[in-house]
Formats: sequence, structure tokens, C-alpha cells
Amino acid sequence: MGTAHAIASTPLSSHVIEIRPYALARRAVELRDALVARRRRVAPGHQRPLEIVIDVLDRTAWVPAADRDAWERLLDFMGDHDGLHAIPACAAAANLFGLAVFGDVLDHAALADLADHLGQVRVARLQHRHAAPLESDAGLPLTSRAIRRMVAPDLGARLAEDPLTVHRAGPIDHASLRAAQALLVQGIDRTWTVPVLDSPEELIDIAVRGTVVEWRHHLALVMNDPWSPYTARIVDIAQQSGSPHAASVIAAVIDMCREQAVEARSDPLPREIGGLVAVG
Repeated sequence: MGTAHAIASTPLSSHVIEIRPYALARRAVELRDALVARRRRVAPGHQRPLEIVIDVLDRTAWVPAADRDAWERLLDFMGDHDGLHAIPACAAAANLFGLAVFGDVLDHAALADLADHLGQVRVARLQHRHAAPLESDAGLPLTSRAIRRMVAPDLGARLAEDPLTVHRAGPIDHASLRAAQALLVQGIDRTWTVPVLDSPEELIDIAVRGTVVEWRHHLALVMNDPWSPYTARIVDIAQQSGSPHAASVIAAVIDMCREQAVEARSDPLPREIGGLVAVG
């Protein structure tokens, strides 16, 4: 009776938890093998994006237990998007997962290569759109972690020390910063309002513990008027924060927002479309 009770009380979930990593690893290997076979047949332009996906799948054994749900959702996404048109989407999603979970220099090199191949803005749009199914909640923790990796204070040194990236450490570091800003501005509504930051402590708190959703709400105020007194105030309190790296990243992000605002004003296409609408 006692033995039967002990068997009955054994949680079955423990056996499921032990089996799951092997099942996910098997799925990852199957997907990887299919992509390797496809790489031999696709045009040269698809070779590097496929390679980026394969590099992420190769590290299935290093996925932490806490990230297995996101890993399974990534495998589901790749399994559902089987076709040449889906290669950029799969590469962008896999790269964002790799940045967030692994943060290896090869993930940053892959991000720079994707930006060269597809364009910085398109990569950000693909990551914003196709990372959504991988997220566990509305705070977008995976995207938040990836952006933190893109602007990590030790990134430049790590790139310069690794044989894989030493020959182009500067360009990759710069590409990661620009990728972070491009991803930050995705999905922003310039009508958003949020209590303004008014102290270095508040700024550091949101930089260290905030989510991409919170960052986007504050960035909406910047994008609404990149030269406003509040935007200048953010740069000022960042310089007072005692974190030179945070101050330089915030200043760089605001500079990029200003560059984009100037480009948008000088682009003749919106004015031409506006004129056509008026005539219509």
C-alpha cells in the first residue's frame, strides 16, 4: 500500500521536464539539417541569412531552462515559415533570440551582416514583427534583453579580443548601436505621453530595470520633437548620471533620432504625396 501510494504521488511532470530538452534538441537538429540541405540550392543572397539561422540552431544545448519556452516558439516559427521568402524573417527572429539568450560575438557579427544584407530598418522591422510570437509577456523581455546586449558597455572590448571579430570590431559595434536604435523606434506612437524623467536616478533606473515598452514611451517624446527642451534635458541628466557609457548611448540614440527627423524633412517624396492628396 505504501509503495503504491509513493508511486501514485510521484509528479509525472518531472518526467516531462527531463524529456523536453531532448525533444527540442531533436527538432532543432531536424530543422538544421533541412536548412543545410536547402543552403546548397539557394541563391548566394540567401546563404548568409541561412547560415545565421543554422548558427543559432547549433547552440540548442546551451539554451537555459528558463528560455526553453521561447526556444520552442522559435522552432515552431521556423517550422511554419518554410520557403525562400521567409528566410529573412527566420534569420531576424533567430538573431534576436541569439542576442538575447547567448549574446556571443558571432550574434553581433550576424546582426551587422543582416544590416548590410537587408538594411538596418528592414532588419529592425522584421525583428519587431517576428520576435512578438517568441515573447512571454507584454513587457517584451526577450527584445529588452537583446537591446541591452546591443549596447552593452563591454561589447567593443569583447569584439576586439575575439579572433572572429577583431578585424571589424569597430563597424560591428557601431552597427549594434544603430540596430538598437532602429529596433527601439519600432511601433512607437508619437502621441504617447508618460511622466517625464527629471533626475539621473530615474534615468538610470529605467535604463537598468526598464523594458523596451517603457523605453519606447519615453523615446516617443523625443521623436515628437528631437530638439525640444525635454530632449536636451534627457541628455543633460544622462551626463549627470555617473555612467559615461549610459550617457554616450542615450546621446547617440537621440542624435540618430535627430538625423532621421532631418532626413524625413528633406525627403521630397512625402511632400509630393502630400501635394497629390491636396490636389485630389
